[in-house]
Amino acid sequence: MSVTDSSTRFRIAGTASIGYVHLRVRNLDRSLAFYLDVLGLRLVSGGASTATLSATGRGPGLIVLTEKKDAPARPLHATGLYHTAIRVPSRRALAMSIRRLREAPWRIDGFADHDVSEAVYLADPDGNGVEIYADRPSDMWPFRNGQVEMITVPLDLDSLMEELANWPGEWNGIDPGAVIGHVHLRVSDLVPTEAFYQGVLGLAVTQRSLMGALFFAAGGYHHHVGANVWSSAGGERPPADAVGLISYCVLLPDTASLDALLVRLEAAGAPVRSADAGRVRTADPDGIFVELVVA
Repeated sequence: MSVTDSSTRFRIAGTASIGYVHLRVRNLDRSLAFYLDVLGLRLVSGGASTATLSATGRGPGLIVLTEKKDAPARPLHATGLYHTAIRVPSRRALAMSIRRLREAPWRIDGFADHDVSEAVYLADPDGNGVEIYADRPSDMWPFRNGQVEMITVPLDLDSLMEELANWPGEWNGIDPGAVIGHVHLRVSDLVPTEAFYQGVLGLAVTQRSLMGALFFAAGGYHHHVGANVWSSAGGERPPADAVGLISYCVLLPDTASLDALLVRLEAAGAPVRSADAGRVRTADPDGIFVELVVA
């Protein structure tokens, strides 16, 4: 089942998805130790101050890291990244990642069952939130009034870890099918956020029943973008060179989809910069950069 919407409003391409997340970090070696050794991502390319990582070691990248040694911290109540969510393709893959976090060891901030998915939460060395999750089959997702009903209840960790009963325990890195499933943002006001992500980009609102949060998606997914004001209502933007989110990427299937969004962005007065063919950078109402890229 997919999210329904009786309106005739513009919709982004149904196959749109999140591509990569670009983060600013203070110490690249320290961050690589986390993303490669603890999470099990693999290096695609790297230099003196930047690195691109994926689940396979081949492009396209999922996480891009750029070092700025003197980057200021993001103020506590500022807008920006809440977490980057890495989706693995199975419960077993999720259980493997959790076992790895325990063996590393790395601090786990929490576990949750969202009904549509099961998840573990942590943070990287710079405090950037990370979720690793596995979806339940979409025909099991609960819906109410045309919207997906995501909840947060305790995860049955014992049941999940039973997935490893016949696994020999050899860690070879994160499952190669891992992708960026969604990004969750801290925003200052949900009203302009909805106007941008639904009204301009054409993502559907998939859940609005959780107080202080909205969730948006393409193609009937539960969410590709989450936004909340839980600690950032009325908050200011962080310093331009602060630790945290530099940008994230929305992948589009073709140039026609990109051209349609470009027209809408320009009509809405949103900032637009075309870096090269098949790539446009814009920003949401909180100045969070969104890169629209033809896959």
